[in-house]
Amino acid sequence: MQRSCDTAGFLRRSASSWFDGRLDRGLECAKAAAAGRRQDAPELYDLAQFWYVGLLIKARELESGRRVLDAVEATRSGAPSERMTAVSHNVRGSLLFAMGSVDGAMAEISTGLRIAEGCGDRSLRPPSYVVLALGALRRADMRACRHFVDKLADEALLGYFGQAPGAWVAAQAVEARSGVESAASLIAGIVTNPVVLRQLLVSEPAAASWLVRVCGKLGADDLAKIAVDAATAVAAEQPEFDVIRGSARHAAGLLEKDAVKLREAAEIHPDRWCAASAREDLASLLAARSSERDRTIRILESVLDTYAAVSATRDAARVVNKLREYGVRRRTARNVECEGVVPHGLTSTEFAVAELVSQGNTNNEVGRQLFISRHTVAFHLKKVFQKMNITSRVELAAAWKMVS
Repeated sequence: MQRSCDTAGFLRRSASSWFDGRLDRGLECAKAAAAGRRQDAPELYDLAQFWYVGLLIKARELESGRRVLDAVEATRSGAPSERMTAVSHNVRGSLLFAMGSVDGAMAEISTGLRIAEGCGDRSLRPPSYVVLALGALRRADMRACRHFVDKLADEALLGYFGQAPGAWVAAQAVEARSGVESAASLIAGIVTNPVVLRQLLVSEPAAASWLVRVCGKLGADDLAKIAVDAATAVAAEQPEFDVIRGSARHAAGLLEKDAVKLREAAEIHPDRWCAASAREDLASLLAARSSERDRTIRILESVLDTYAAVSATRDAARVVNKLREYGVRRRTARNVECEGVVPHGLTSTEFAVAELVSQGNTNNEVGRQLFISRHTVAFHLKKVFQKMNITSRVELAAAWKMVS
């Protein structure tokens, strides 16, 4: 009994530290909780192991997380509860997402979510919706992204959602669909709330640089500086985590237009997507110098390869367009995921355009989401009309319901 009480106590302290933005203390207590004995309280032991893995993932200590997860699943005897089975799928999905396997991550998390909903456990909904929305955003599946963001909003109304990552992913979805101005209030709300901002910075390694980037688009240099100062402070408190240091260096490099810091961020960052993002920002900075043309192209090509490897379709499309400006033509995966054969003989881009137009997006909004011009959208839409034998967006919306 004493051992199980110790495990529960360590878990509580770990969760409290984590939500205060102290990954170091949270991880230390989580490790202590995971050191308990399974026979004392099997479900509490499993929960402690999964929580420990979850924080290892946040620290991007992915190999350690994978070993612990494999070990706990190998040693479990008997039939685990539905709740623990759901948690197991969720944690493995989070691990896969951090490793860059978006499709596998979304499949695991969707399975865990179904099991959790079947047994009435609501606790997994918010973190599951966050990863599913981020995965959909990376794959440029804006319909699915908005669906999961709406689910997050529902959880907030029901009192089950208070996580900083949810606000961040919602802001990203709004910015992708309607432009950064539409997300301005959400962005300001995140940056000016110290508790939310701090939690976000240790939760999502891509958050600090994204906040600086969008604040720059809004002309809100004061907000960008708040984000950078907060990221720098968190990194100074917890220097042992490359994931936090890399994120802070990336954000500072963006704000200060410092190529050295951006290069250091790319070298430090253990997250493949984040490292590629830092290299992309470095290439954008170098692009202003004509003498750096060849180097810029080389960096962008390496960034494209990484984005493609981690299924970041939307980001890859953006880099393809940047390379095209240099006369370098590279292909990327289709922009919107669709199962089976593409209907009506549509190309991948035509399918993506039809999907977004059918949802009521304007040509400008479609172009923003697919990183193509509105004129290119109009060209592809004309081809869609011809192939589907229709003449209007209204007809497309009606016909697309039967397709999807």
